[in-house]
Amino acid sequence: MGITLKQIADMAGVHKSTVDKVIHNRPGVSDAKRQQIRALLKEYGYESNPLAKALNYQKKKMTIGVALPRVNATPDLRRGIEIVRQDFNSFNIEIDYREIDYPNADEQAQCLREFRAAGVAGVVVSPMESEAVLSELNSLHDAQIPVVVVHSDLGNAPCLCFVGQDMQQAGQVAARMLHLLTDSGKVGVVTSRNRLHSVELREQAFADYISNYPELTIADTIDTQESPDVAYAQTQAMLRRHANLNALFITCGCVIDVCRAVRDAALPVQPSIVCFERYPEIIELLRQGKIACTISGDLQEQGRLAMRFLFEYIIYDRTPECSTVYTKNEIIIAENA
Repeated sequence: MGITLKQIADMAGVHKSTVDKVIHNRPGVSDAKRQQIRALLKEYGYESNPLAKALNYQKKKMTIGVALPRVNATPDLRRGIEIVRQDFNSFNIEIDYREIDYPNADEQAQCLREFRAAGVAGVVVSPMESEAVLSELNSLHDAQIPVVVVHSDLGNAPCLCFVGQDMQQAGQVAARMLHLLTDSGKVGVVTSRNRLHSVELREQAFADYISNYPELTIADTIDTQESPDVAYAQTQAMLRRHANLNALFITCGCVIDVCRAVRDAALPVQPSIVCFERYPEIIELLRQGKIACTISGDLQEQGRLAMRFLFEYIIYDRTPECSTVYTKNEIIIAENA
C-alpha cells in the first residue's frame, strides 16, 4: 500500500492542505518547507489517487458538521449546502446541522468541540467573534479536521478557505447608493454589534466611505442585537431623536422590523433605506417602495461554494485555489427585484 498524503504531511510537520499546495504548485508555502515536502514526495513515490479515495468514501459513512448562528442569513446558507449534498448523493454523507442562538458564542464553541470529539470529516462554520470560538477552530486545525468558514470571517481563524461577501466593498457600495439616493442630509445607521465580524466590516467600510461626501453625515447609530423587538424599539427611539433623518443604512437583519418602526413613526417624509440580502420580505418591501435598494451577497451561493470546497477537499484532495472566495455584490432595486 502506497504512502498517503496525511503521512507525508505528518513527516513534514504540516497540514495536508500544505502538501496539496506543493503538489499543485500553489502559493502559500515557504521555499524551505516546499523543498522538504517535494523531497519526501519523491523519496516515498507519492502518487495521488483521487478516484480510489472517492470510491472509498462511497462505501463508508462521512459526517460533516455545520455550525451556523440563528440569524436571517441561515436558511439561505442551508439551501446552498443542501444543493451540494444532493449533488454528492452517491456518497454516504450525513450533515450534522447545528443552529446556535445568536449571540451565544460559548454554545457555538461547545458545538465545535463536540464535532472534534466525534471525529467529523470536516466543518462548515459561520463563526461568532469570541476567543472561545477561535480556540476551538485552532483545535480543529490541530486535529487536521478541515474547516471552511462561510458568510462571516474572524480574520485570523485557520481554515481551508473563507467564502462570503466582500464586506468592505458592500459597505462602500451602500454609501455610494445612499449618496445617489440622498445627495445631502442625515443618515441613521442600524447595526448589530454582537459577535458577527461581517456586520462590523460593513459598518466600518460605510462610515469610512461616506466621509467622501461631506454633505452626508451619520447622525446616529443603534444596535439591534439581531432581535426584532429591540430593532423596532431602537429604531422608533432614533426617529424620535432625529425626526428629520434623510436615510437609514441597515447593516444587519431585522429589516422588516426597522421598516415597521418607520411606518409607525408616520414621518412627513420617509427616509431612503438601504439594506442587505434578498430575503422574500425584503423583495416585497422593495416592490412596495419601503426600501430604496438592497445589496445581495448571494447567500445560497455562499453556502453552496463552502460545502463544495469542503467535499472536494475531503474526497478528491482538491484544495481551493484561493484562501478567500467572494461572491458577487448585486444591487437590487424594485425594477429588478
